[in-house]
Amino acid sequence: MSRTWKFLLSFVIFATICYFGLIWFVNSEVEKGFNEAVANVDGLSVNYADLAVDILDQTVILEGVTATLPLGQQFSADTVRINAFDQMHSVPHFIAMDASGLTMNVSPANFGDWAAPLAALGRTSVAGDVAVAYKYNPDKQSLVVSNLDVSLDGLGEAKLTGTLDRLDLAQLRVEKLVGLRLAEMDLTVVNRSFMDQTVDGAATRMGISRSEVRSMFCAELDAMADYAGSHENSVAENALRGLKRFVDDPGTVTISAKPAEPVPFLYIFMGRDFYENLRLMNVTVVTDSSDNI
Repeated sequence: MSRTWKFLLSFVIFATICYFGLIWFVNSEVEKGFNEAVANVDGLSVNYADLAVDILDQTVILEGVTATLPLGQQFSADTVRINAFDQMHSVPHFIAMDASGLTMNVSPANFGDWAAPLAALGRTSVAGDVAVAYKYNPDKQSLVVSNLDVSLDGLGEAKLTGTLDRLDLAQLRVEKLVGLRLAEMDLTVVNRSFMDQTVDGAATRMGISRSEVRSMFCAELDAMADYAGSHENSVAENALRGLKRFVDDPGTVTISAKPAEPVPFLYIFMGRDFYENLRLMNVTVVTDSSDNI
């Protein structure tokens, strides 16, 4: 073997050792930093079977995850990928991550007011995938949610984007949320079987057919739209007719709020009725229904 080939072989061996040594070092340092970051967030706990780092795109990959979030929600996931995570603040100012094979038990702690409807559908747990990305600007006190995508097996998918302002993450207490405002929001819901299961549950409880339940829901939304129209509230009227189209032909619906100026959430509870809140938020509803109403 020539000296050139010996050198090349030695260099390859050296480079391989350096590469795996680098991976080991990065993994150990990231794991240490990740565990410290989790420990610095009150109420957050994360356990995992394995942690690895993709050094090319700087993604942290957790396998076999169980976690409790600061607000009490608990979940398990096959894989969690963290593309960005703020370690400098107790409440992270930015996050970009996704979880696959996620499972959450149906409970008020996990789902709040949605727990009862899900339980009524016979669900003791839900499974699916979740992705979330947001960024907080402390100078403007604004939180921009660029992606919140929840896909639940056998139910449907929801995608949310939006902007909140007058939010102080450094003092995240209830009394500090009085001035919280909604600047904009888009929510897209893709029905798989959620609406069918909801209608079936109502039909069973009321002892009537599925078609009768759907007709009843649509008639109620039509009556509400007529009421809004009679009070010259075209925003509420059109939004309610959009919801009626979705109930009648559930597929995809996008609900948007685009107020002329950011609206304090407190306004919703200051004597305005449902119809006025729709107008205040400038809510629109667009569906893929074949109904051209």
